[in-house]
Amino acid sequence: MSCCRFAPLLGLVLSAIFVAAIGGCRGNNFLAPPGSMNQQQANAIAHDPFPQSGIAPDDMASRPPDYQQPLPEAVRNRLVPDAMPWLGR
Repeated sequence: MSCCRFAPLLGLVLSAIFVAAIGGCRGNNFLAPPGSMNQQQANAIAHDPFPQSGIAPDDMASRPPDYQQPLPEAVRNRLVPDAMPWLGR
C-alpha cells in the first residue's frame, strides 16, 4: 500500500526530470546560422523562387532588381550535377 501513496509524487518527480533533460542549458540554436552573405546569395540563386519566363508569363515586376535576369536553362540544369558529382548525373 505504501507504493500507491508515492505514485503521484513519483510521477511528478519523473516529469520534472524529463522537462529538465529536454530543456537543459543548451546554448545552441535548433537551426543553423544562415551563413555568409555570399553563401546566402548563392543559395538564393540556386533556389530561385520566382517563376521562369518559359513556364509562366514574364512578369518582371515580381522579381527583385538584382534577380531580373534568371539563370539560363542550361545553367539551371547543371546546378545539381555540378554540386553533387557523386550522383553520377
